[in-house]
Amino acid sequence: MQQKNRPFDPADVRMHARELSDGVYAVMATDVDDTDHTATNAGFVVGDSGVLVVESLSNGRLASQVIGAVRTVTPLPIRFLVNTSFHGDHCFGNFAFPSQTVIIHHEATKRVIDERFEQDRAFMIDLLGPNAGIEEVVPRSADIAVSGPCSVDLGGKHVDIDHIGFAQTDGDLVVRMREDNIVFVGNMLQAPPPAFPWLLEGRADEALATYQRLHDILDDDTLIVPGHGRTMRRADILHSIAYLEELTGLARDAQDKGLSDDQAREALEMKEYRGYSMYESIHRQVNVPAVLNAR
Repeated sequence: MQQKNRPFDPADVRMHARELSDGVYAVMATDVDDTDHTATNAGFVVGDSGVLVVESLSNGRLASQVIGAVRTVTPLPIRFLVNTSFHGDHCFGNFAFPSQTVIIHHEATKRVIDERFEQDRAFMIDLLGPNAGIEEVVPRSADIAVSGPCSVDLGGKHVDIDHIGFAQTDGDLVVRMREDNIVFVGNMLQAPPPAFPWLLEGRADEALATYQRLHDILDDDTLIVPGHGRTMRRADILHSIAYLEELTGLARDAQDKGLSDDQAREALEMKEYRGYSMYESIHRQVNVPAVLNAR
């Protein structure tokens, strides 16, 4: 039975690979076309000399599904694994990958994994429930920690990795398959509309600037794999930008008018966004307090 407010149940998730371009695959939950918020997306790109995987997911079982998807396509070694953030559903499966696989993430992500893994594991168990394979996770952080742009040559495929600013964490990475114009952005983008940003660490103004920057560096032909849900296009980013602009604008207005806490929360209802299944738990319980407490 699904735990109340649990985004997904790792014990029930089944992943499958979708070929997005020649040698580029997204690994997504089988229900990705049926809901606006699914289990975390992963992916991989196959070059002449090896494979690069994006995200290892929540536990060893899901990581093994990603590895299994790679093995249905190629026997080439998994040379690199990129985590787009420190969130457990993106990196807790790292330990299941071969010891020869080089793990890459941002230096801020490495710092969190190295210094507060047990705290984050407790958070993930509370969020996703016990007996979801998280108790068995072993921490494994970066072999290479980046702070700016870098590239990986897989032989015929080049993967560009960059940090363009804070969106949901200090270590958010954009992973772009250069020849194919496909990007994996992790939780910088949760999912296509009606989904909107999750301000888990607040800093809405910084997040808004990063969304605008992301929109500017992509083009209309870029295929985007978000953290959860179906693939997206550049125009879909405007939905998240509009949401954050309205949210922060309403918060400023509430402060300028001297509204009470209850009045401010009412003013920030933004009912036009109720179509997102996570509206109650994220908009009301996370995002509204984040912007009001920041003012």
